[in-house]
Amino acid sequence: MDEEENCKNKRSVDLTIQIFARKCGVPGELRYEFSEGDILIGVASVSRDESFYYIHFLSVMPDHRGKGYGSKVLESLCQTLNDKAIALELDRGSPFGFENLRTWYMRHGFVSTSGDWMMRLEKKEALDPIFR
Repeated sequence: MDEEENCKNKRSVDLTIQIFARKCGVPGELRYEFSEGDILIGVASVSRDESFYYIHFLSVMPDHRGKGYGSKVLESLCQTLNDKAIALELDRGSPFGFENLRTWYMRHGFVSTSGDWMMRLEKKEALDPIFR
């Protein structure tokens, strides 16, 4: 199966999302690429288990930072992954600052759980059954 067959396209929050099976990393991990037209805006890597989705990383390309794209990318991802809780571990080495990062995720519905971990609870109406 080639990469095009592994990919799904859709529109969300004015960004096109392409989803690819990752060839390395956690088994079952998917790479989400967020674009506006032909311009790559951001990427995220997500895996799941029976109870949670895990965001391994989420990044906006340097030229597009500070323009609200991070929020668009995160909200698009949360809308797609809304049938289970979403967990993530904050990066203490983030150039944006650990507490700034925590506050940013809290603005998007995540709550601190323990240590550096945060979680956003599931929404009952799933938009995309990609992981089912």
